[in-house]
Amino acid sequence: MNIRRLIIILYQILFFTVPLILYPFTSELFEFNKIIVVYLITSLIVLLWATRSILEKKFIFKRSLLDIPLLIFLFSQIISTLVSVDVRTSLFGYYSRFNGGLLSIVCYLILYWGYVSNMKKNDTISFIKIILISTLISSIYGIMEHYGIDKNIWIQDVQNRVFSTFGQPNWMASWLVAVIPVSIVFALNSKVKNREEIHASKLNTRYFLSFLPIILPVIFFVVLLFTKSRSGVLGLVAADISFWIMLMLLSIYQSSKRSAIIKGFIIYHLLFSIFASIIGTPWTKSISEIIKARSQKTQAAAPPAATNTPALELGGSSSTEIRKIVWQGALDVWKNYPLFGSGVETFAFSYYQFRPASHNLVSEWDFLYNKAHNEYLNFMATTGTVGIVSYLVLIIVILLTFIIFKHKDSGQKNIWFFNLDFETGSWVIAMMSGFASIIITNFFGFSVVPVNLLFYLYPAFVVVLSRTEGENEERHSLVNISSTQKSGLVIISFFTLLLLFYISRYWYADILYNRAKGLENSGSLIERVESLNSAIKLSPYEAIYYDELASAFTAIALAYNNQKDSERALKYSENAFSTIQKAENLSPKNLNITRNKARMGIMLSDIKSSYILDAKKALLEGISLAPTEAKLYYNLSLTYYRMNDIDMAIETLKKTIDLKANYKDARYAYAIILLERGDKSEAINQLNYILEKLDSHDANVKKALDEINL
Repeated sequence: MNIRRLIIILYQILFFTVPLILYPFTSELFEFNKIIVVYLITSLIVLLWATRSILEKKFIFKRSLLDIPLLIFLFSQIISTLVSVDVRTSLFGYYSRFNGGLLSIVCYLILYWGYVSNMKKNDTISFIKIILISTLISSIYGIMEHYGIDKNIWIQDVQNRVFSTFGQPNWMASWLVAVIPVSIVFALNSKVKNREEIHASKLNTRYFLSFLPIILPVIFFVVLLFTKSRSGVLGLVAADISFWIMLMLLSIYQSSKRSAIIKGFIIYHLLFSIFASIIGTPWTKSISEIIKARSQKTQAAAPPAATNTPALELGGSSSTEIRKIVWQGALDVWKNYPLFGSGVETFAFSYYQFRPASHNLVSEWDFLYNKAHNEYLNFMATTGTVGIVSYLVLIIVILLTFIIFKHKDSGQKNIWFFNLDFETGSWVIAMMSGFASIIITNFFGFSVVPVNLLFYLYPAFVVVLSRTEGENEERHSLVNISSTQKSGLVIISFFTLLLLFYISRYWYADILYNRAKGLENSGSLIERVESLNSAIKLSPYEAIYYDELASAFTAIALAYNNQKDSERALKYSENAFSTIQKAENLSPKNLNITRNKARMGIMLSDIKSSYILDAKKALLEGISLAPTEAKLYYNLSLTYYRMNDIDMAIETLKKTIDLKANYKDARYAYAIILLERGDKSEAINQLNYILEKLDSHDANVKKALDEINL
């Protein structure tokens, strides 16, 4: 039995599946299923790697330059998790993002070491081909998406900005720009068969396939343009410059393929320029748009098409403006958690404690930001100085790994990639350029599962490519092994099965949770509760499951209250509050849970008047977690109003307006309360402010002014 061959198959499945997999019945279609695949395959690789070590009676591990930086980085993440404001989030990642939690990082590092210790040079070339095939499939779907194949499925305008199997345009763009340099080298190293030979044998399909490597970079570039990702295009520019400069230097140093490289440079840049002109870029119009504008004698540039995508991706307030605010908040988090941060992947909790008040004035003022939209500031905020320094050192050493190889087999101490054969050196340059693009795209965004896979495994590819081929393939027999070896195999198999079982439970619990969310507006209240209870049995420490269950109990309580069944209404309202308390205990810094508790208190106060006090308490707790969140102050003011505490309602509304001067609802509520107090002058000022500066067509405001003037 060839254990190494089985490990190769698992890596092949990993590289093919992760970019493509999605599943419509989980709460998050893309990233969640991709990370589950990573968990499952990593577990199986560990099993086979350990099995191989047991059968060969030695720990199979090959050293590399990255070992110590990776261990230091891992140590920083472990410490940050231990001191985290939300340990579970730090372990698994923020729910709906998943990538970046400690467990995912452990998996990526295991995959790196497993690859370096078990793979050979020829294996790496085959893996590169699999990545290109997977990217091609996703790209073809992306092209079809641009032309409307699934336009009625998504809320987003996918024809305007495609995301194919990645779930978000910038995520797809990050993957594409990391793969494009590799696809170019694949084209340069491929040979087109003799045309006469092809025609003679009538193998026209093979003739077409022989040209496929040449057109792959163009296909990927076209789909990149369809994503309209600014960070993606910037990443490609960085990758492109470094790639062609280093490739030319390699050809000069080795006096090899210089004309082919020059020809490739000219052809690809000519094709890229043509398609950029036809399709347009994030900064320039397409040819058709230019012609249309001229025909209409329009001089000014047309605004970009509206989408449902957040402004940090496109639209809304200036993405630059929003980034500055979020980045300032990230720096403030770091200043308050300077050593180890607030905890791995806890930005959604810590940011709101230090969120700049100016965030209230942008179009996405009430969005929940669970990432800093800058990988480096995200690390700084969540893992502190130790985390960001170890991460930056890791990046520097990875870049050195692309340049210098410590090579015992060759008898040389250091080998520059210029001294590798041209084909190997070109692969190294391509992956170094792809890695450089990841560094750029991460500056304007954050890493996701597929891109992180390349971040950690491109260096592994290069380490293996730089080696001379060593030992022969070994086949292992399970017959002539000692009892100690058998015991070891049984133990590792048992723990792997247990791990696979818990991963499967975690995945299925999410399916049940998503099913319950889908039942929210269907009227199937009992079925919704049953589905959530089943999810909680499978994953009893997931705070958002309890949060959703509390909402379900609230809906049932309100339904019974409408039916005048006060006893059952009270029972389910009490269940709702006891359940939301469990959610709070599991994740005390989760602002969404606190908001939901306040909402429940307000809604259920018709059943039991004292619940309004719970709402008030929850809102005050929320303000302690997010002291600049204008909506919390607004809801608190309405709660005071319900409690007939008019003075506090007015005072809180003033604070709300101070935080968000353009808050129309707050100004309107303030005006109405002032009218009730008899302060017509200030009420008129507030209503006029709305009409003059916020919404000149607001019917309610106009009606209120008319009634005042009667």
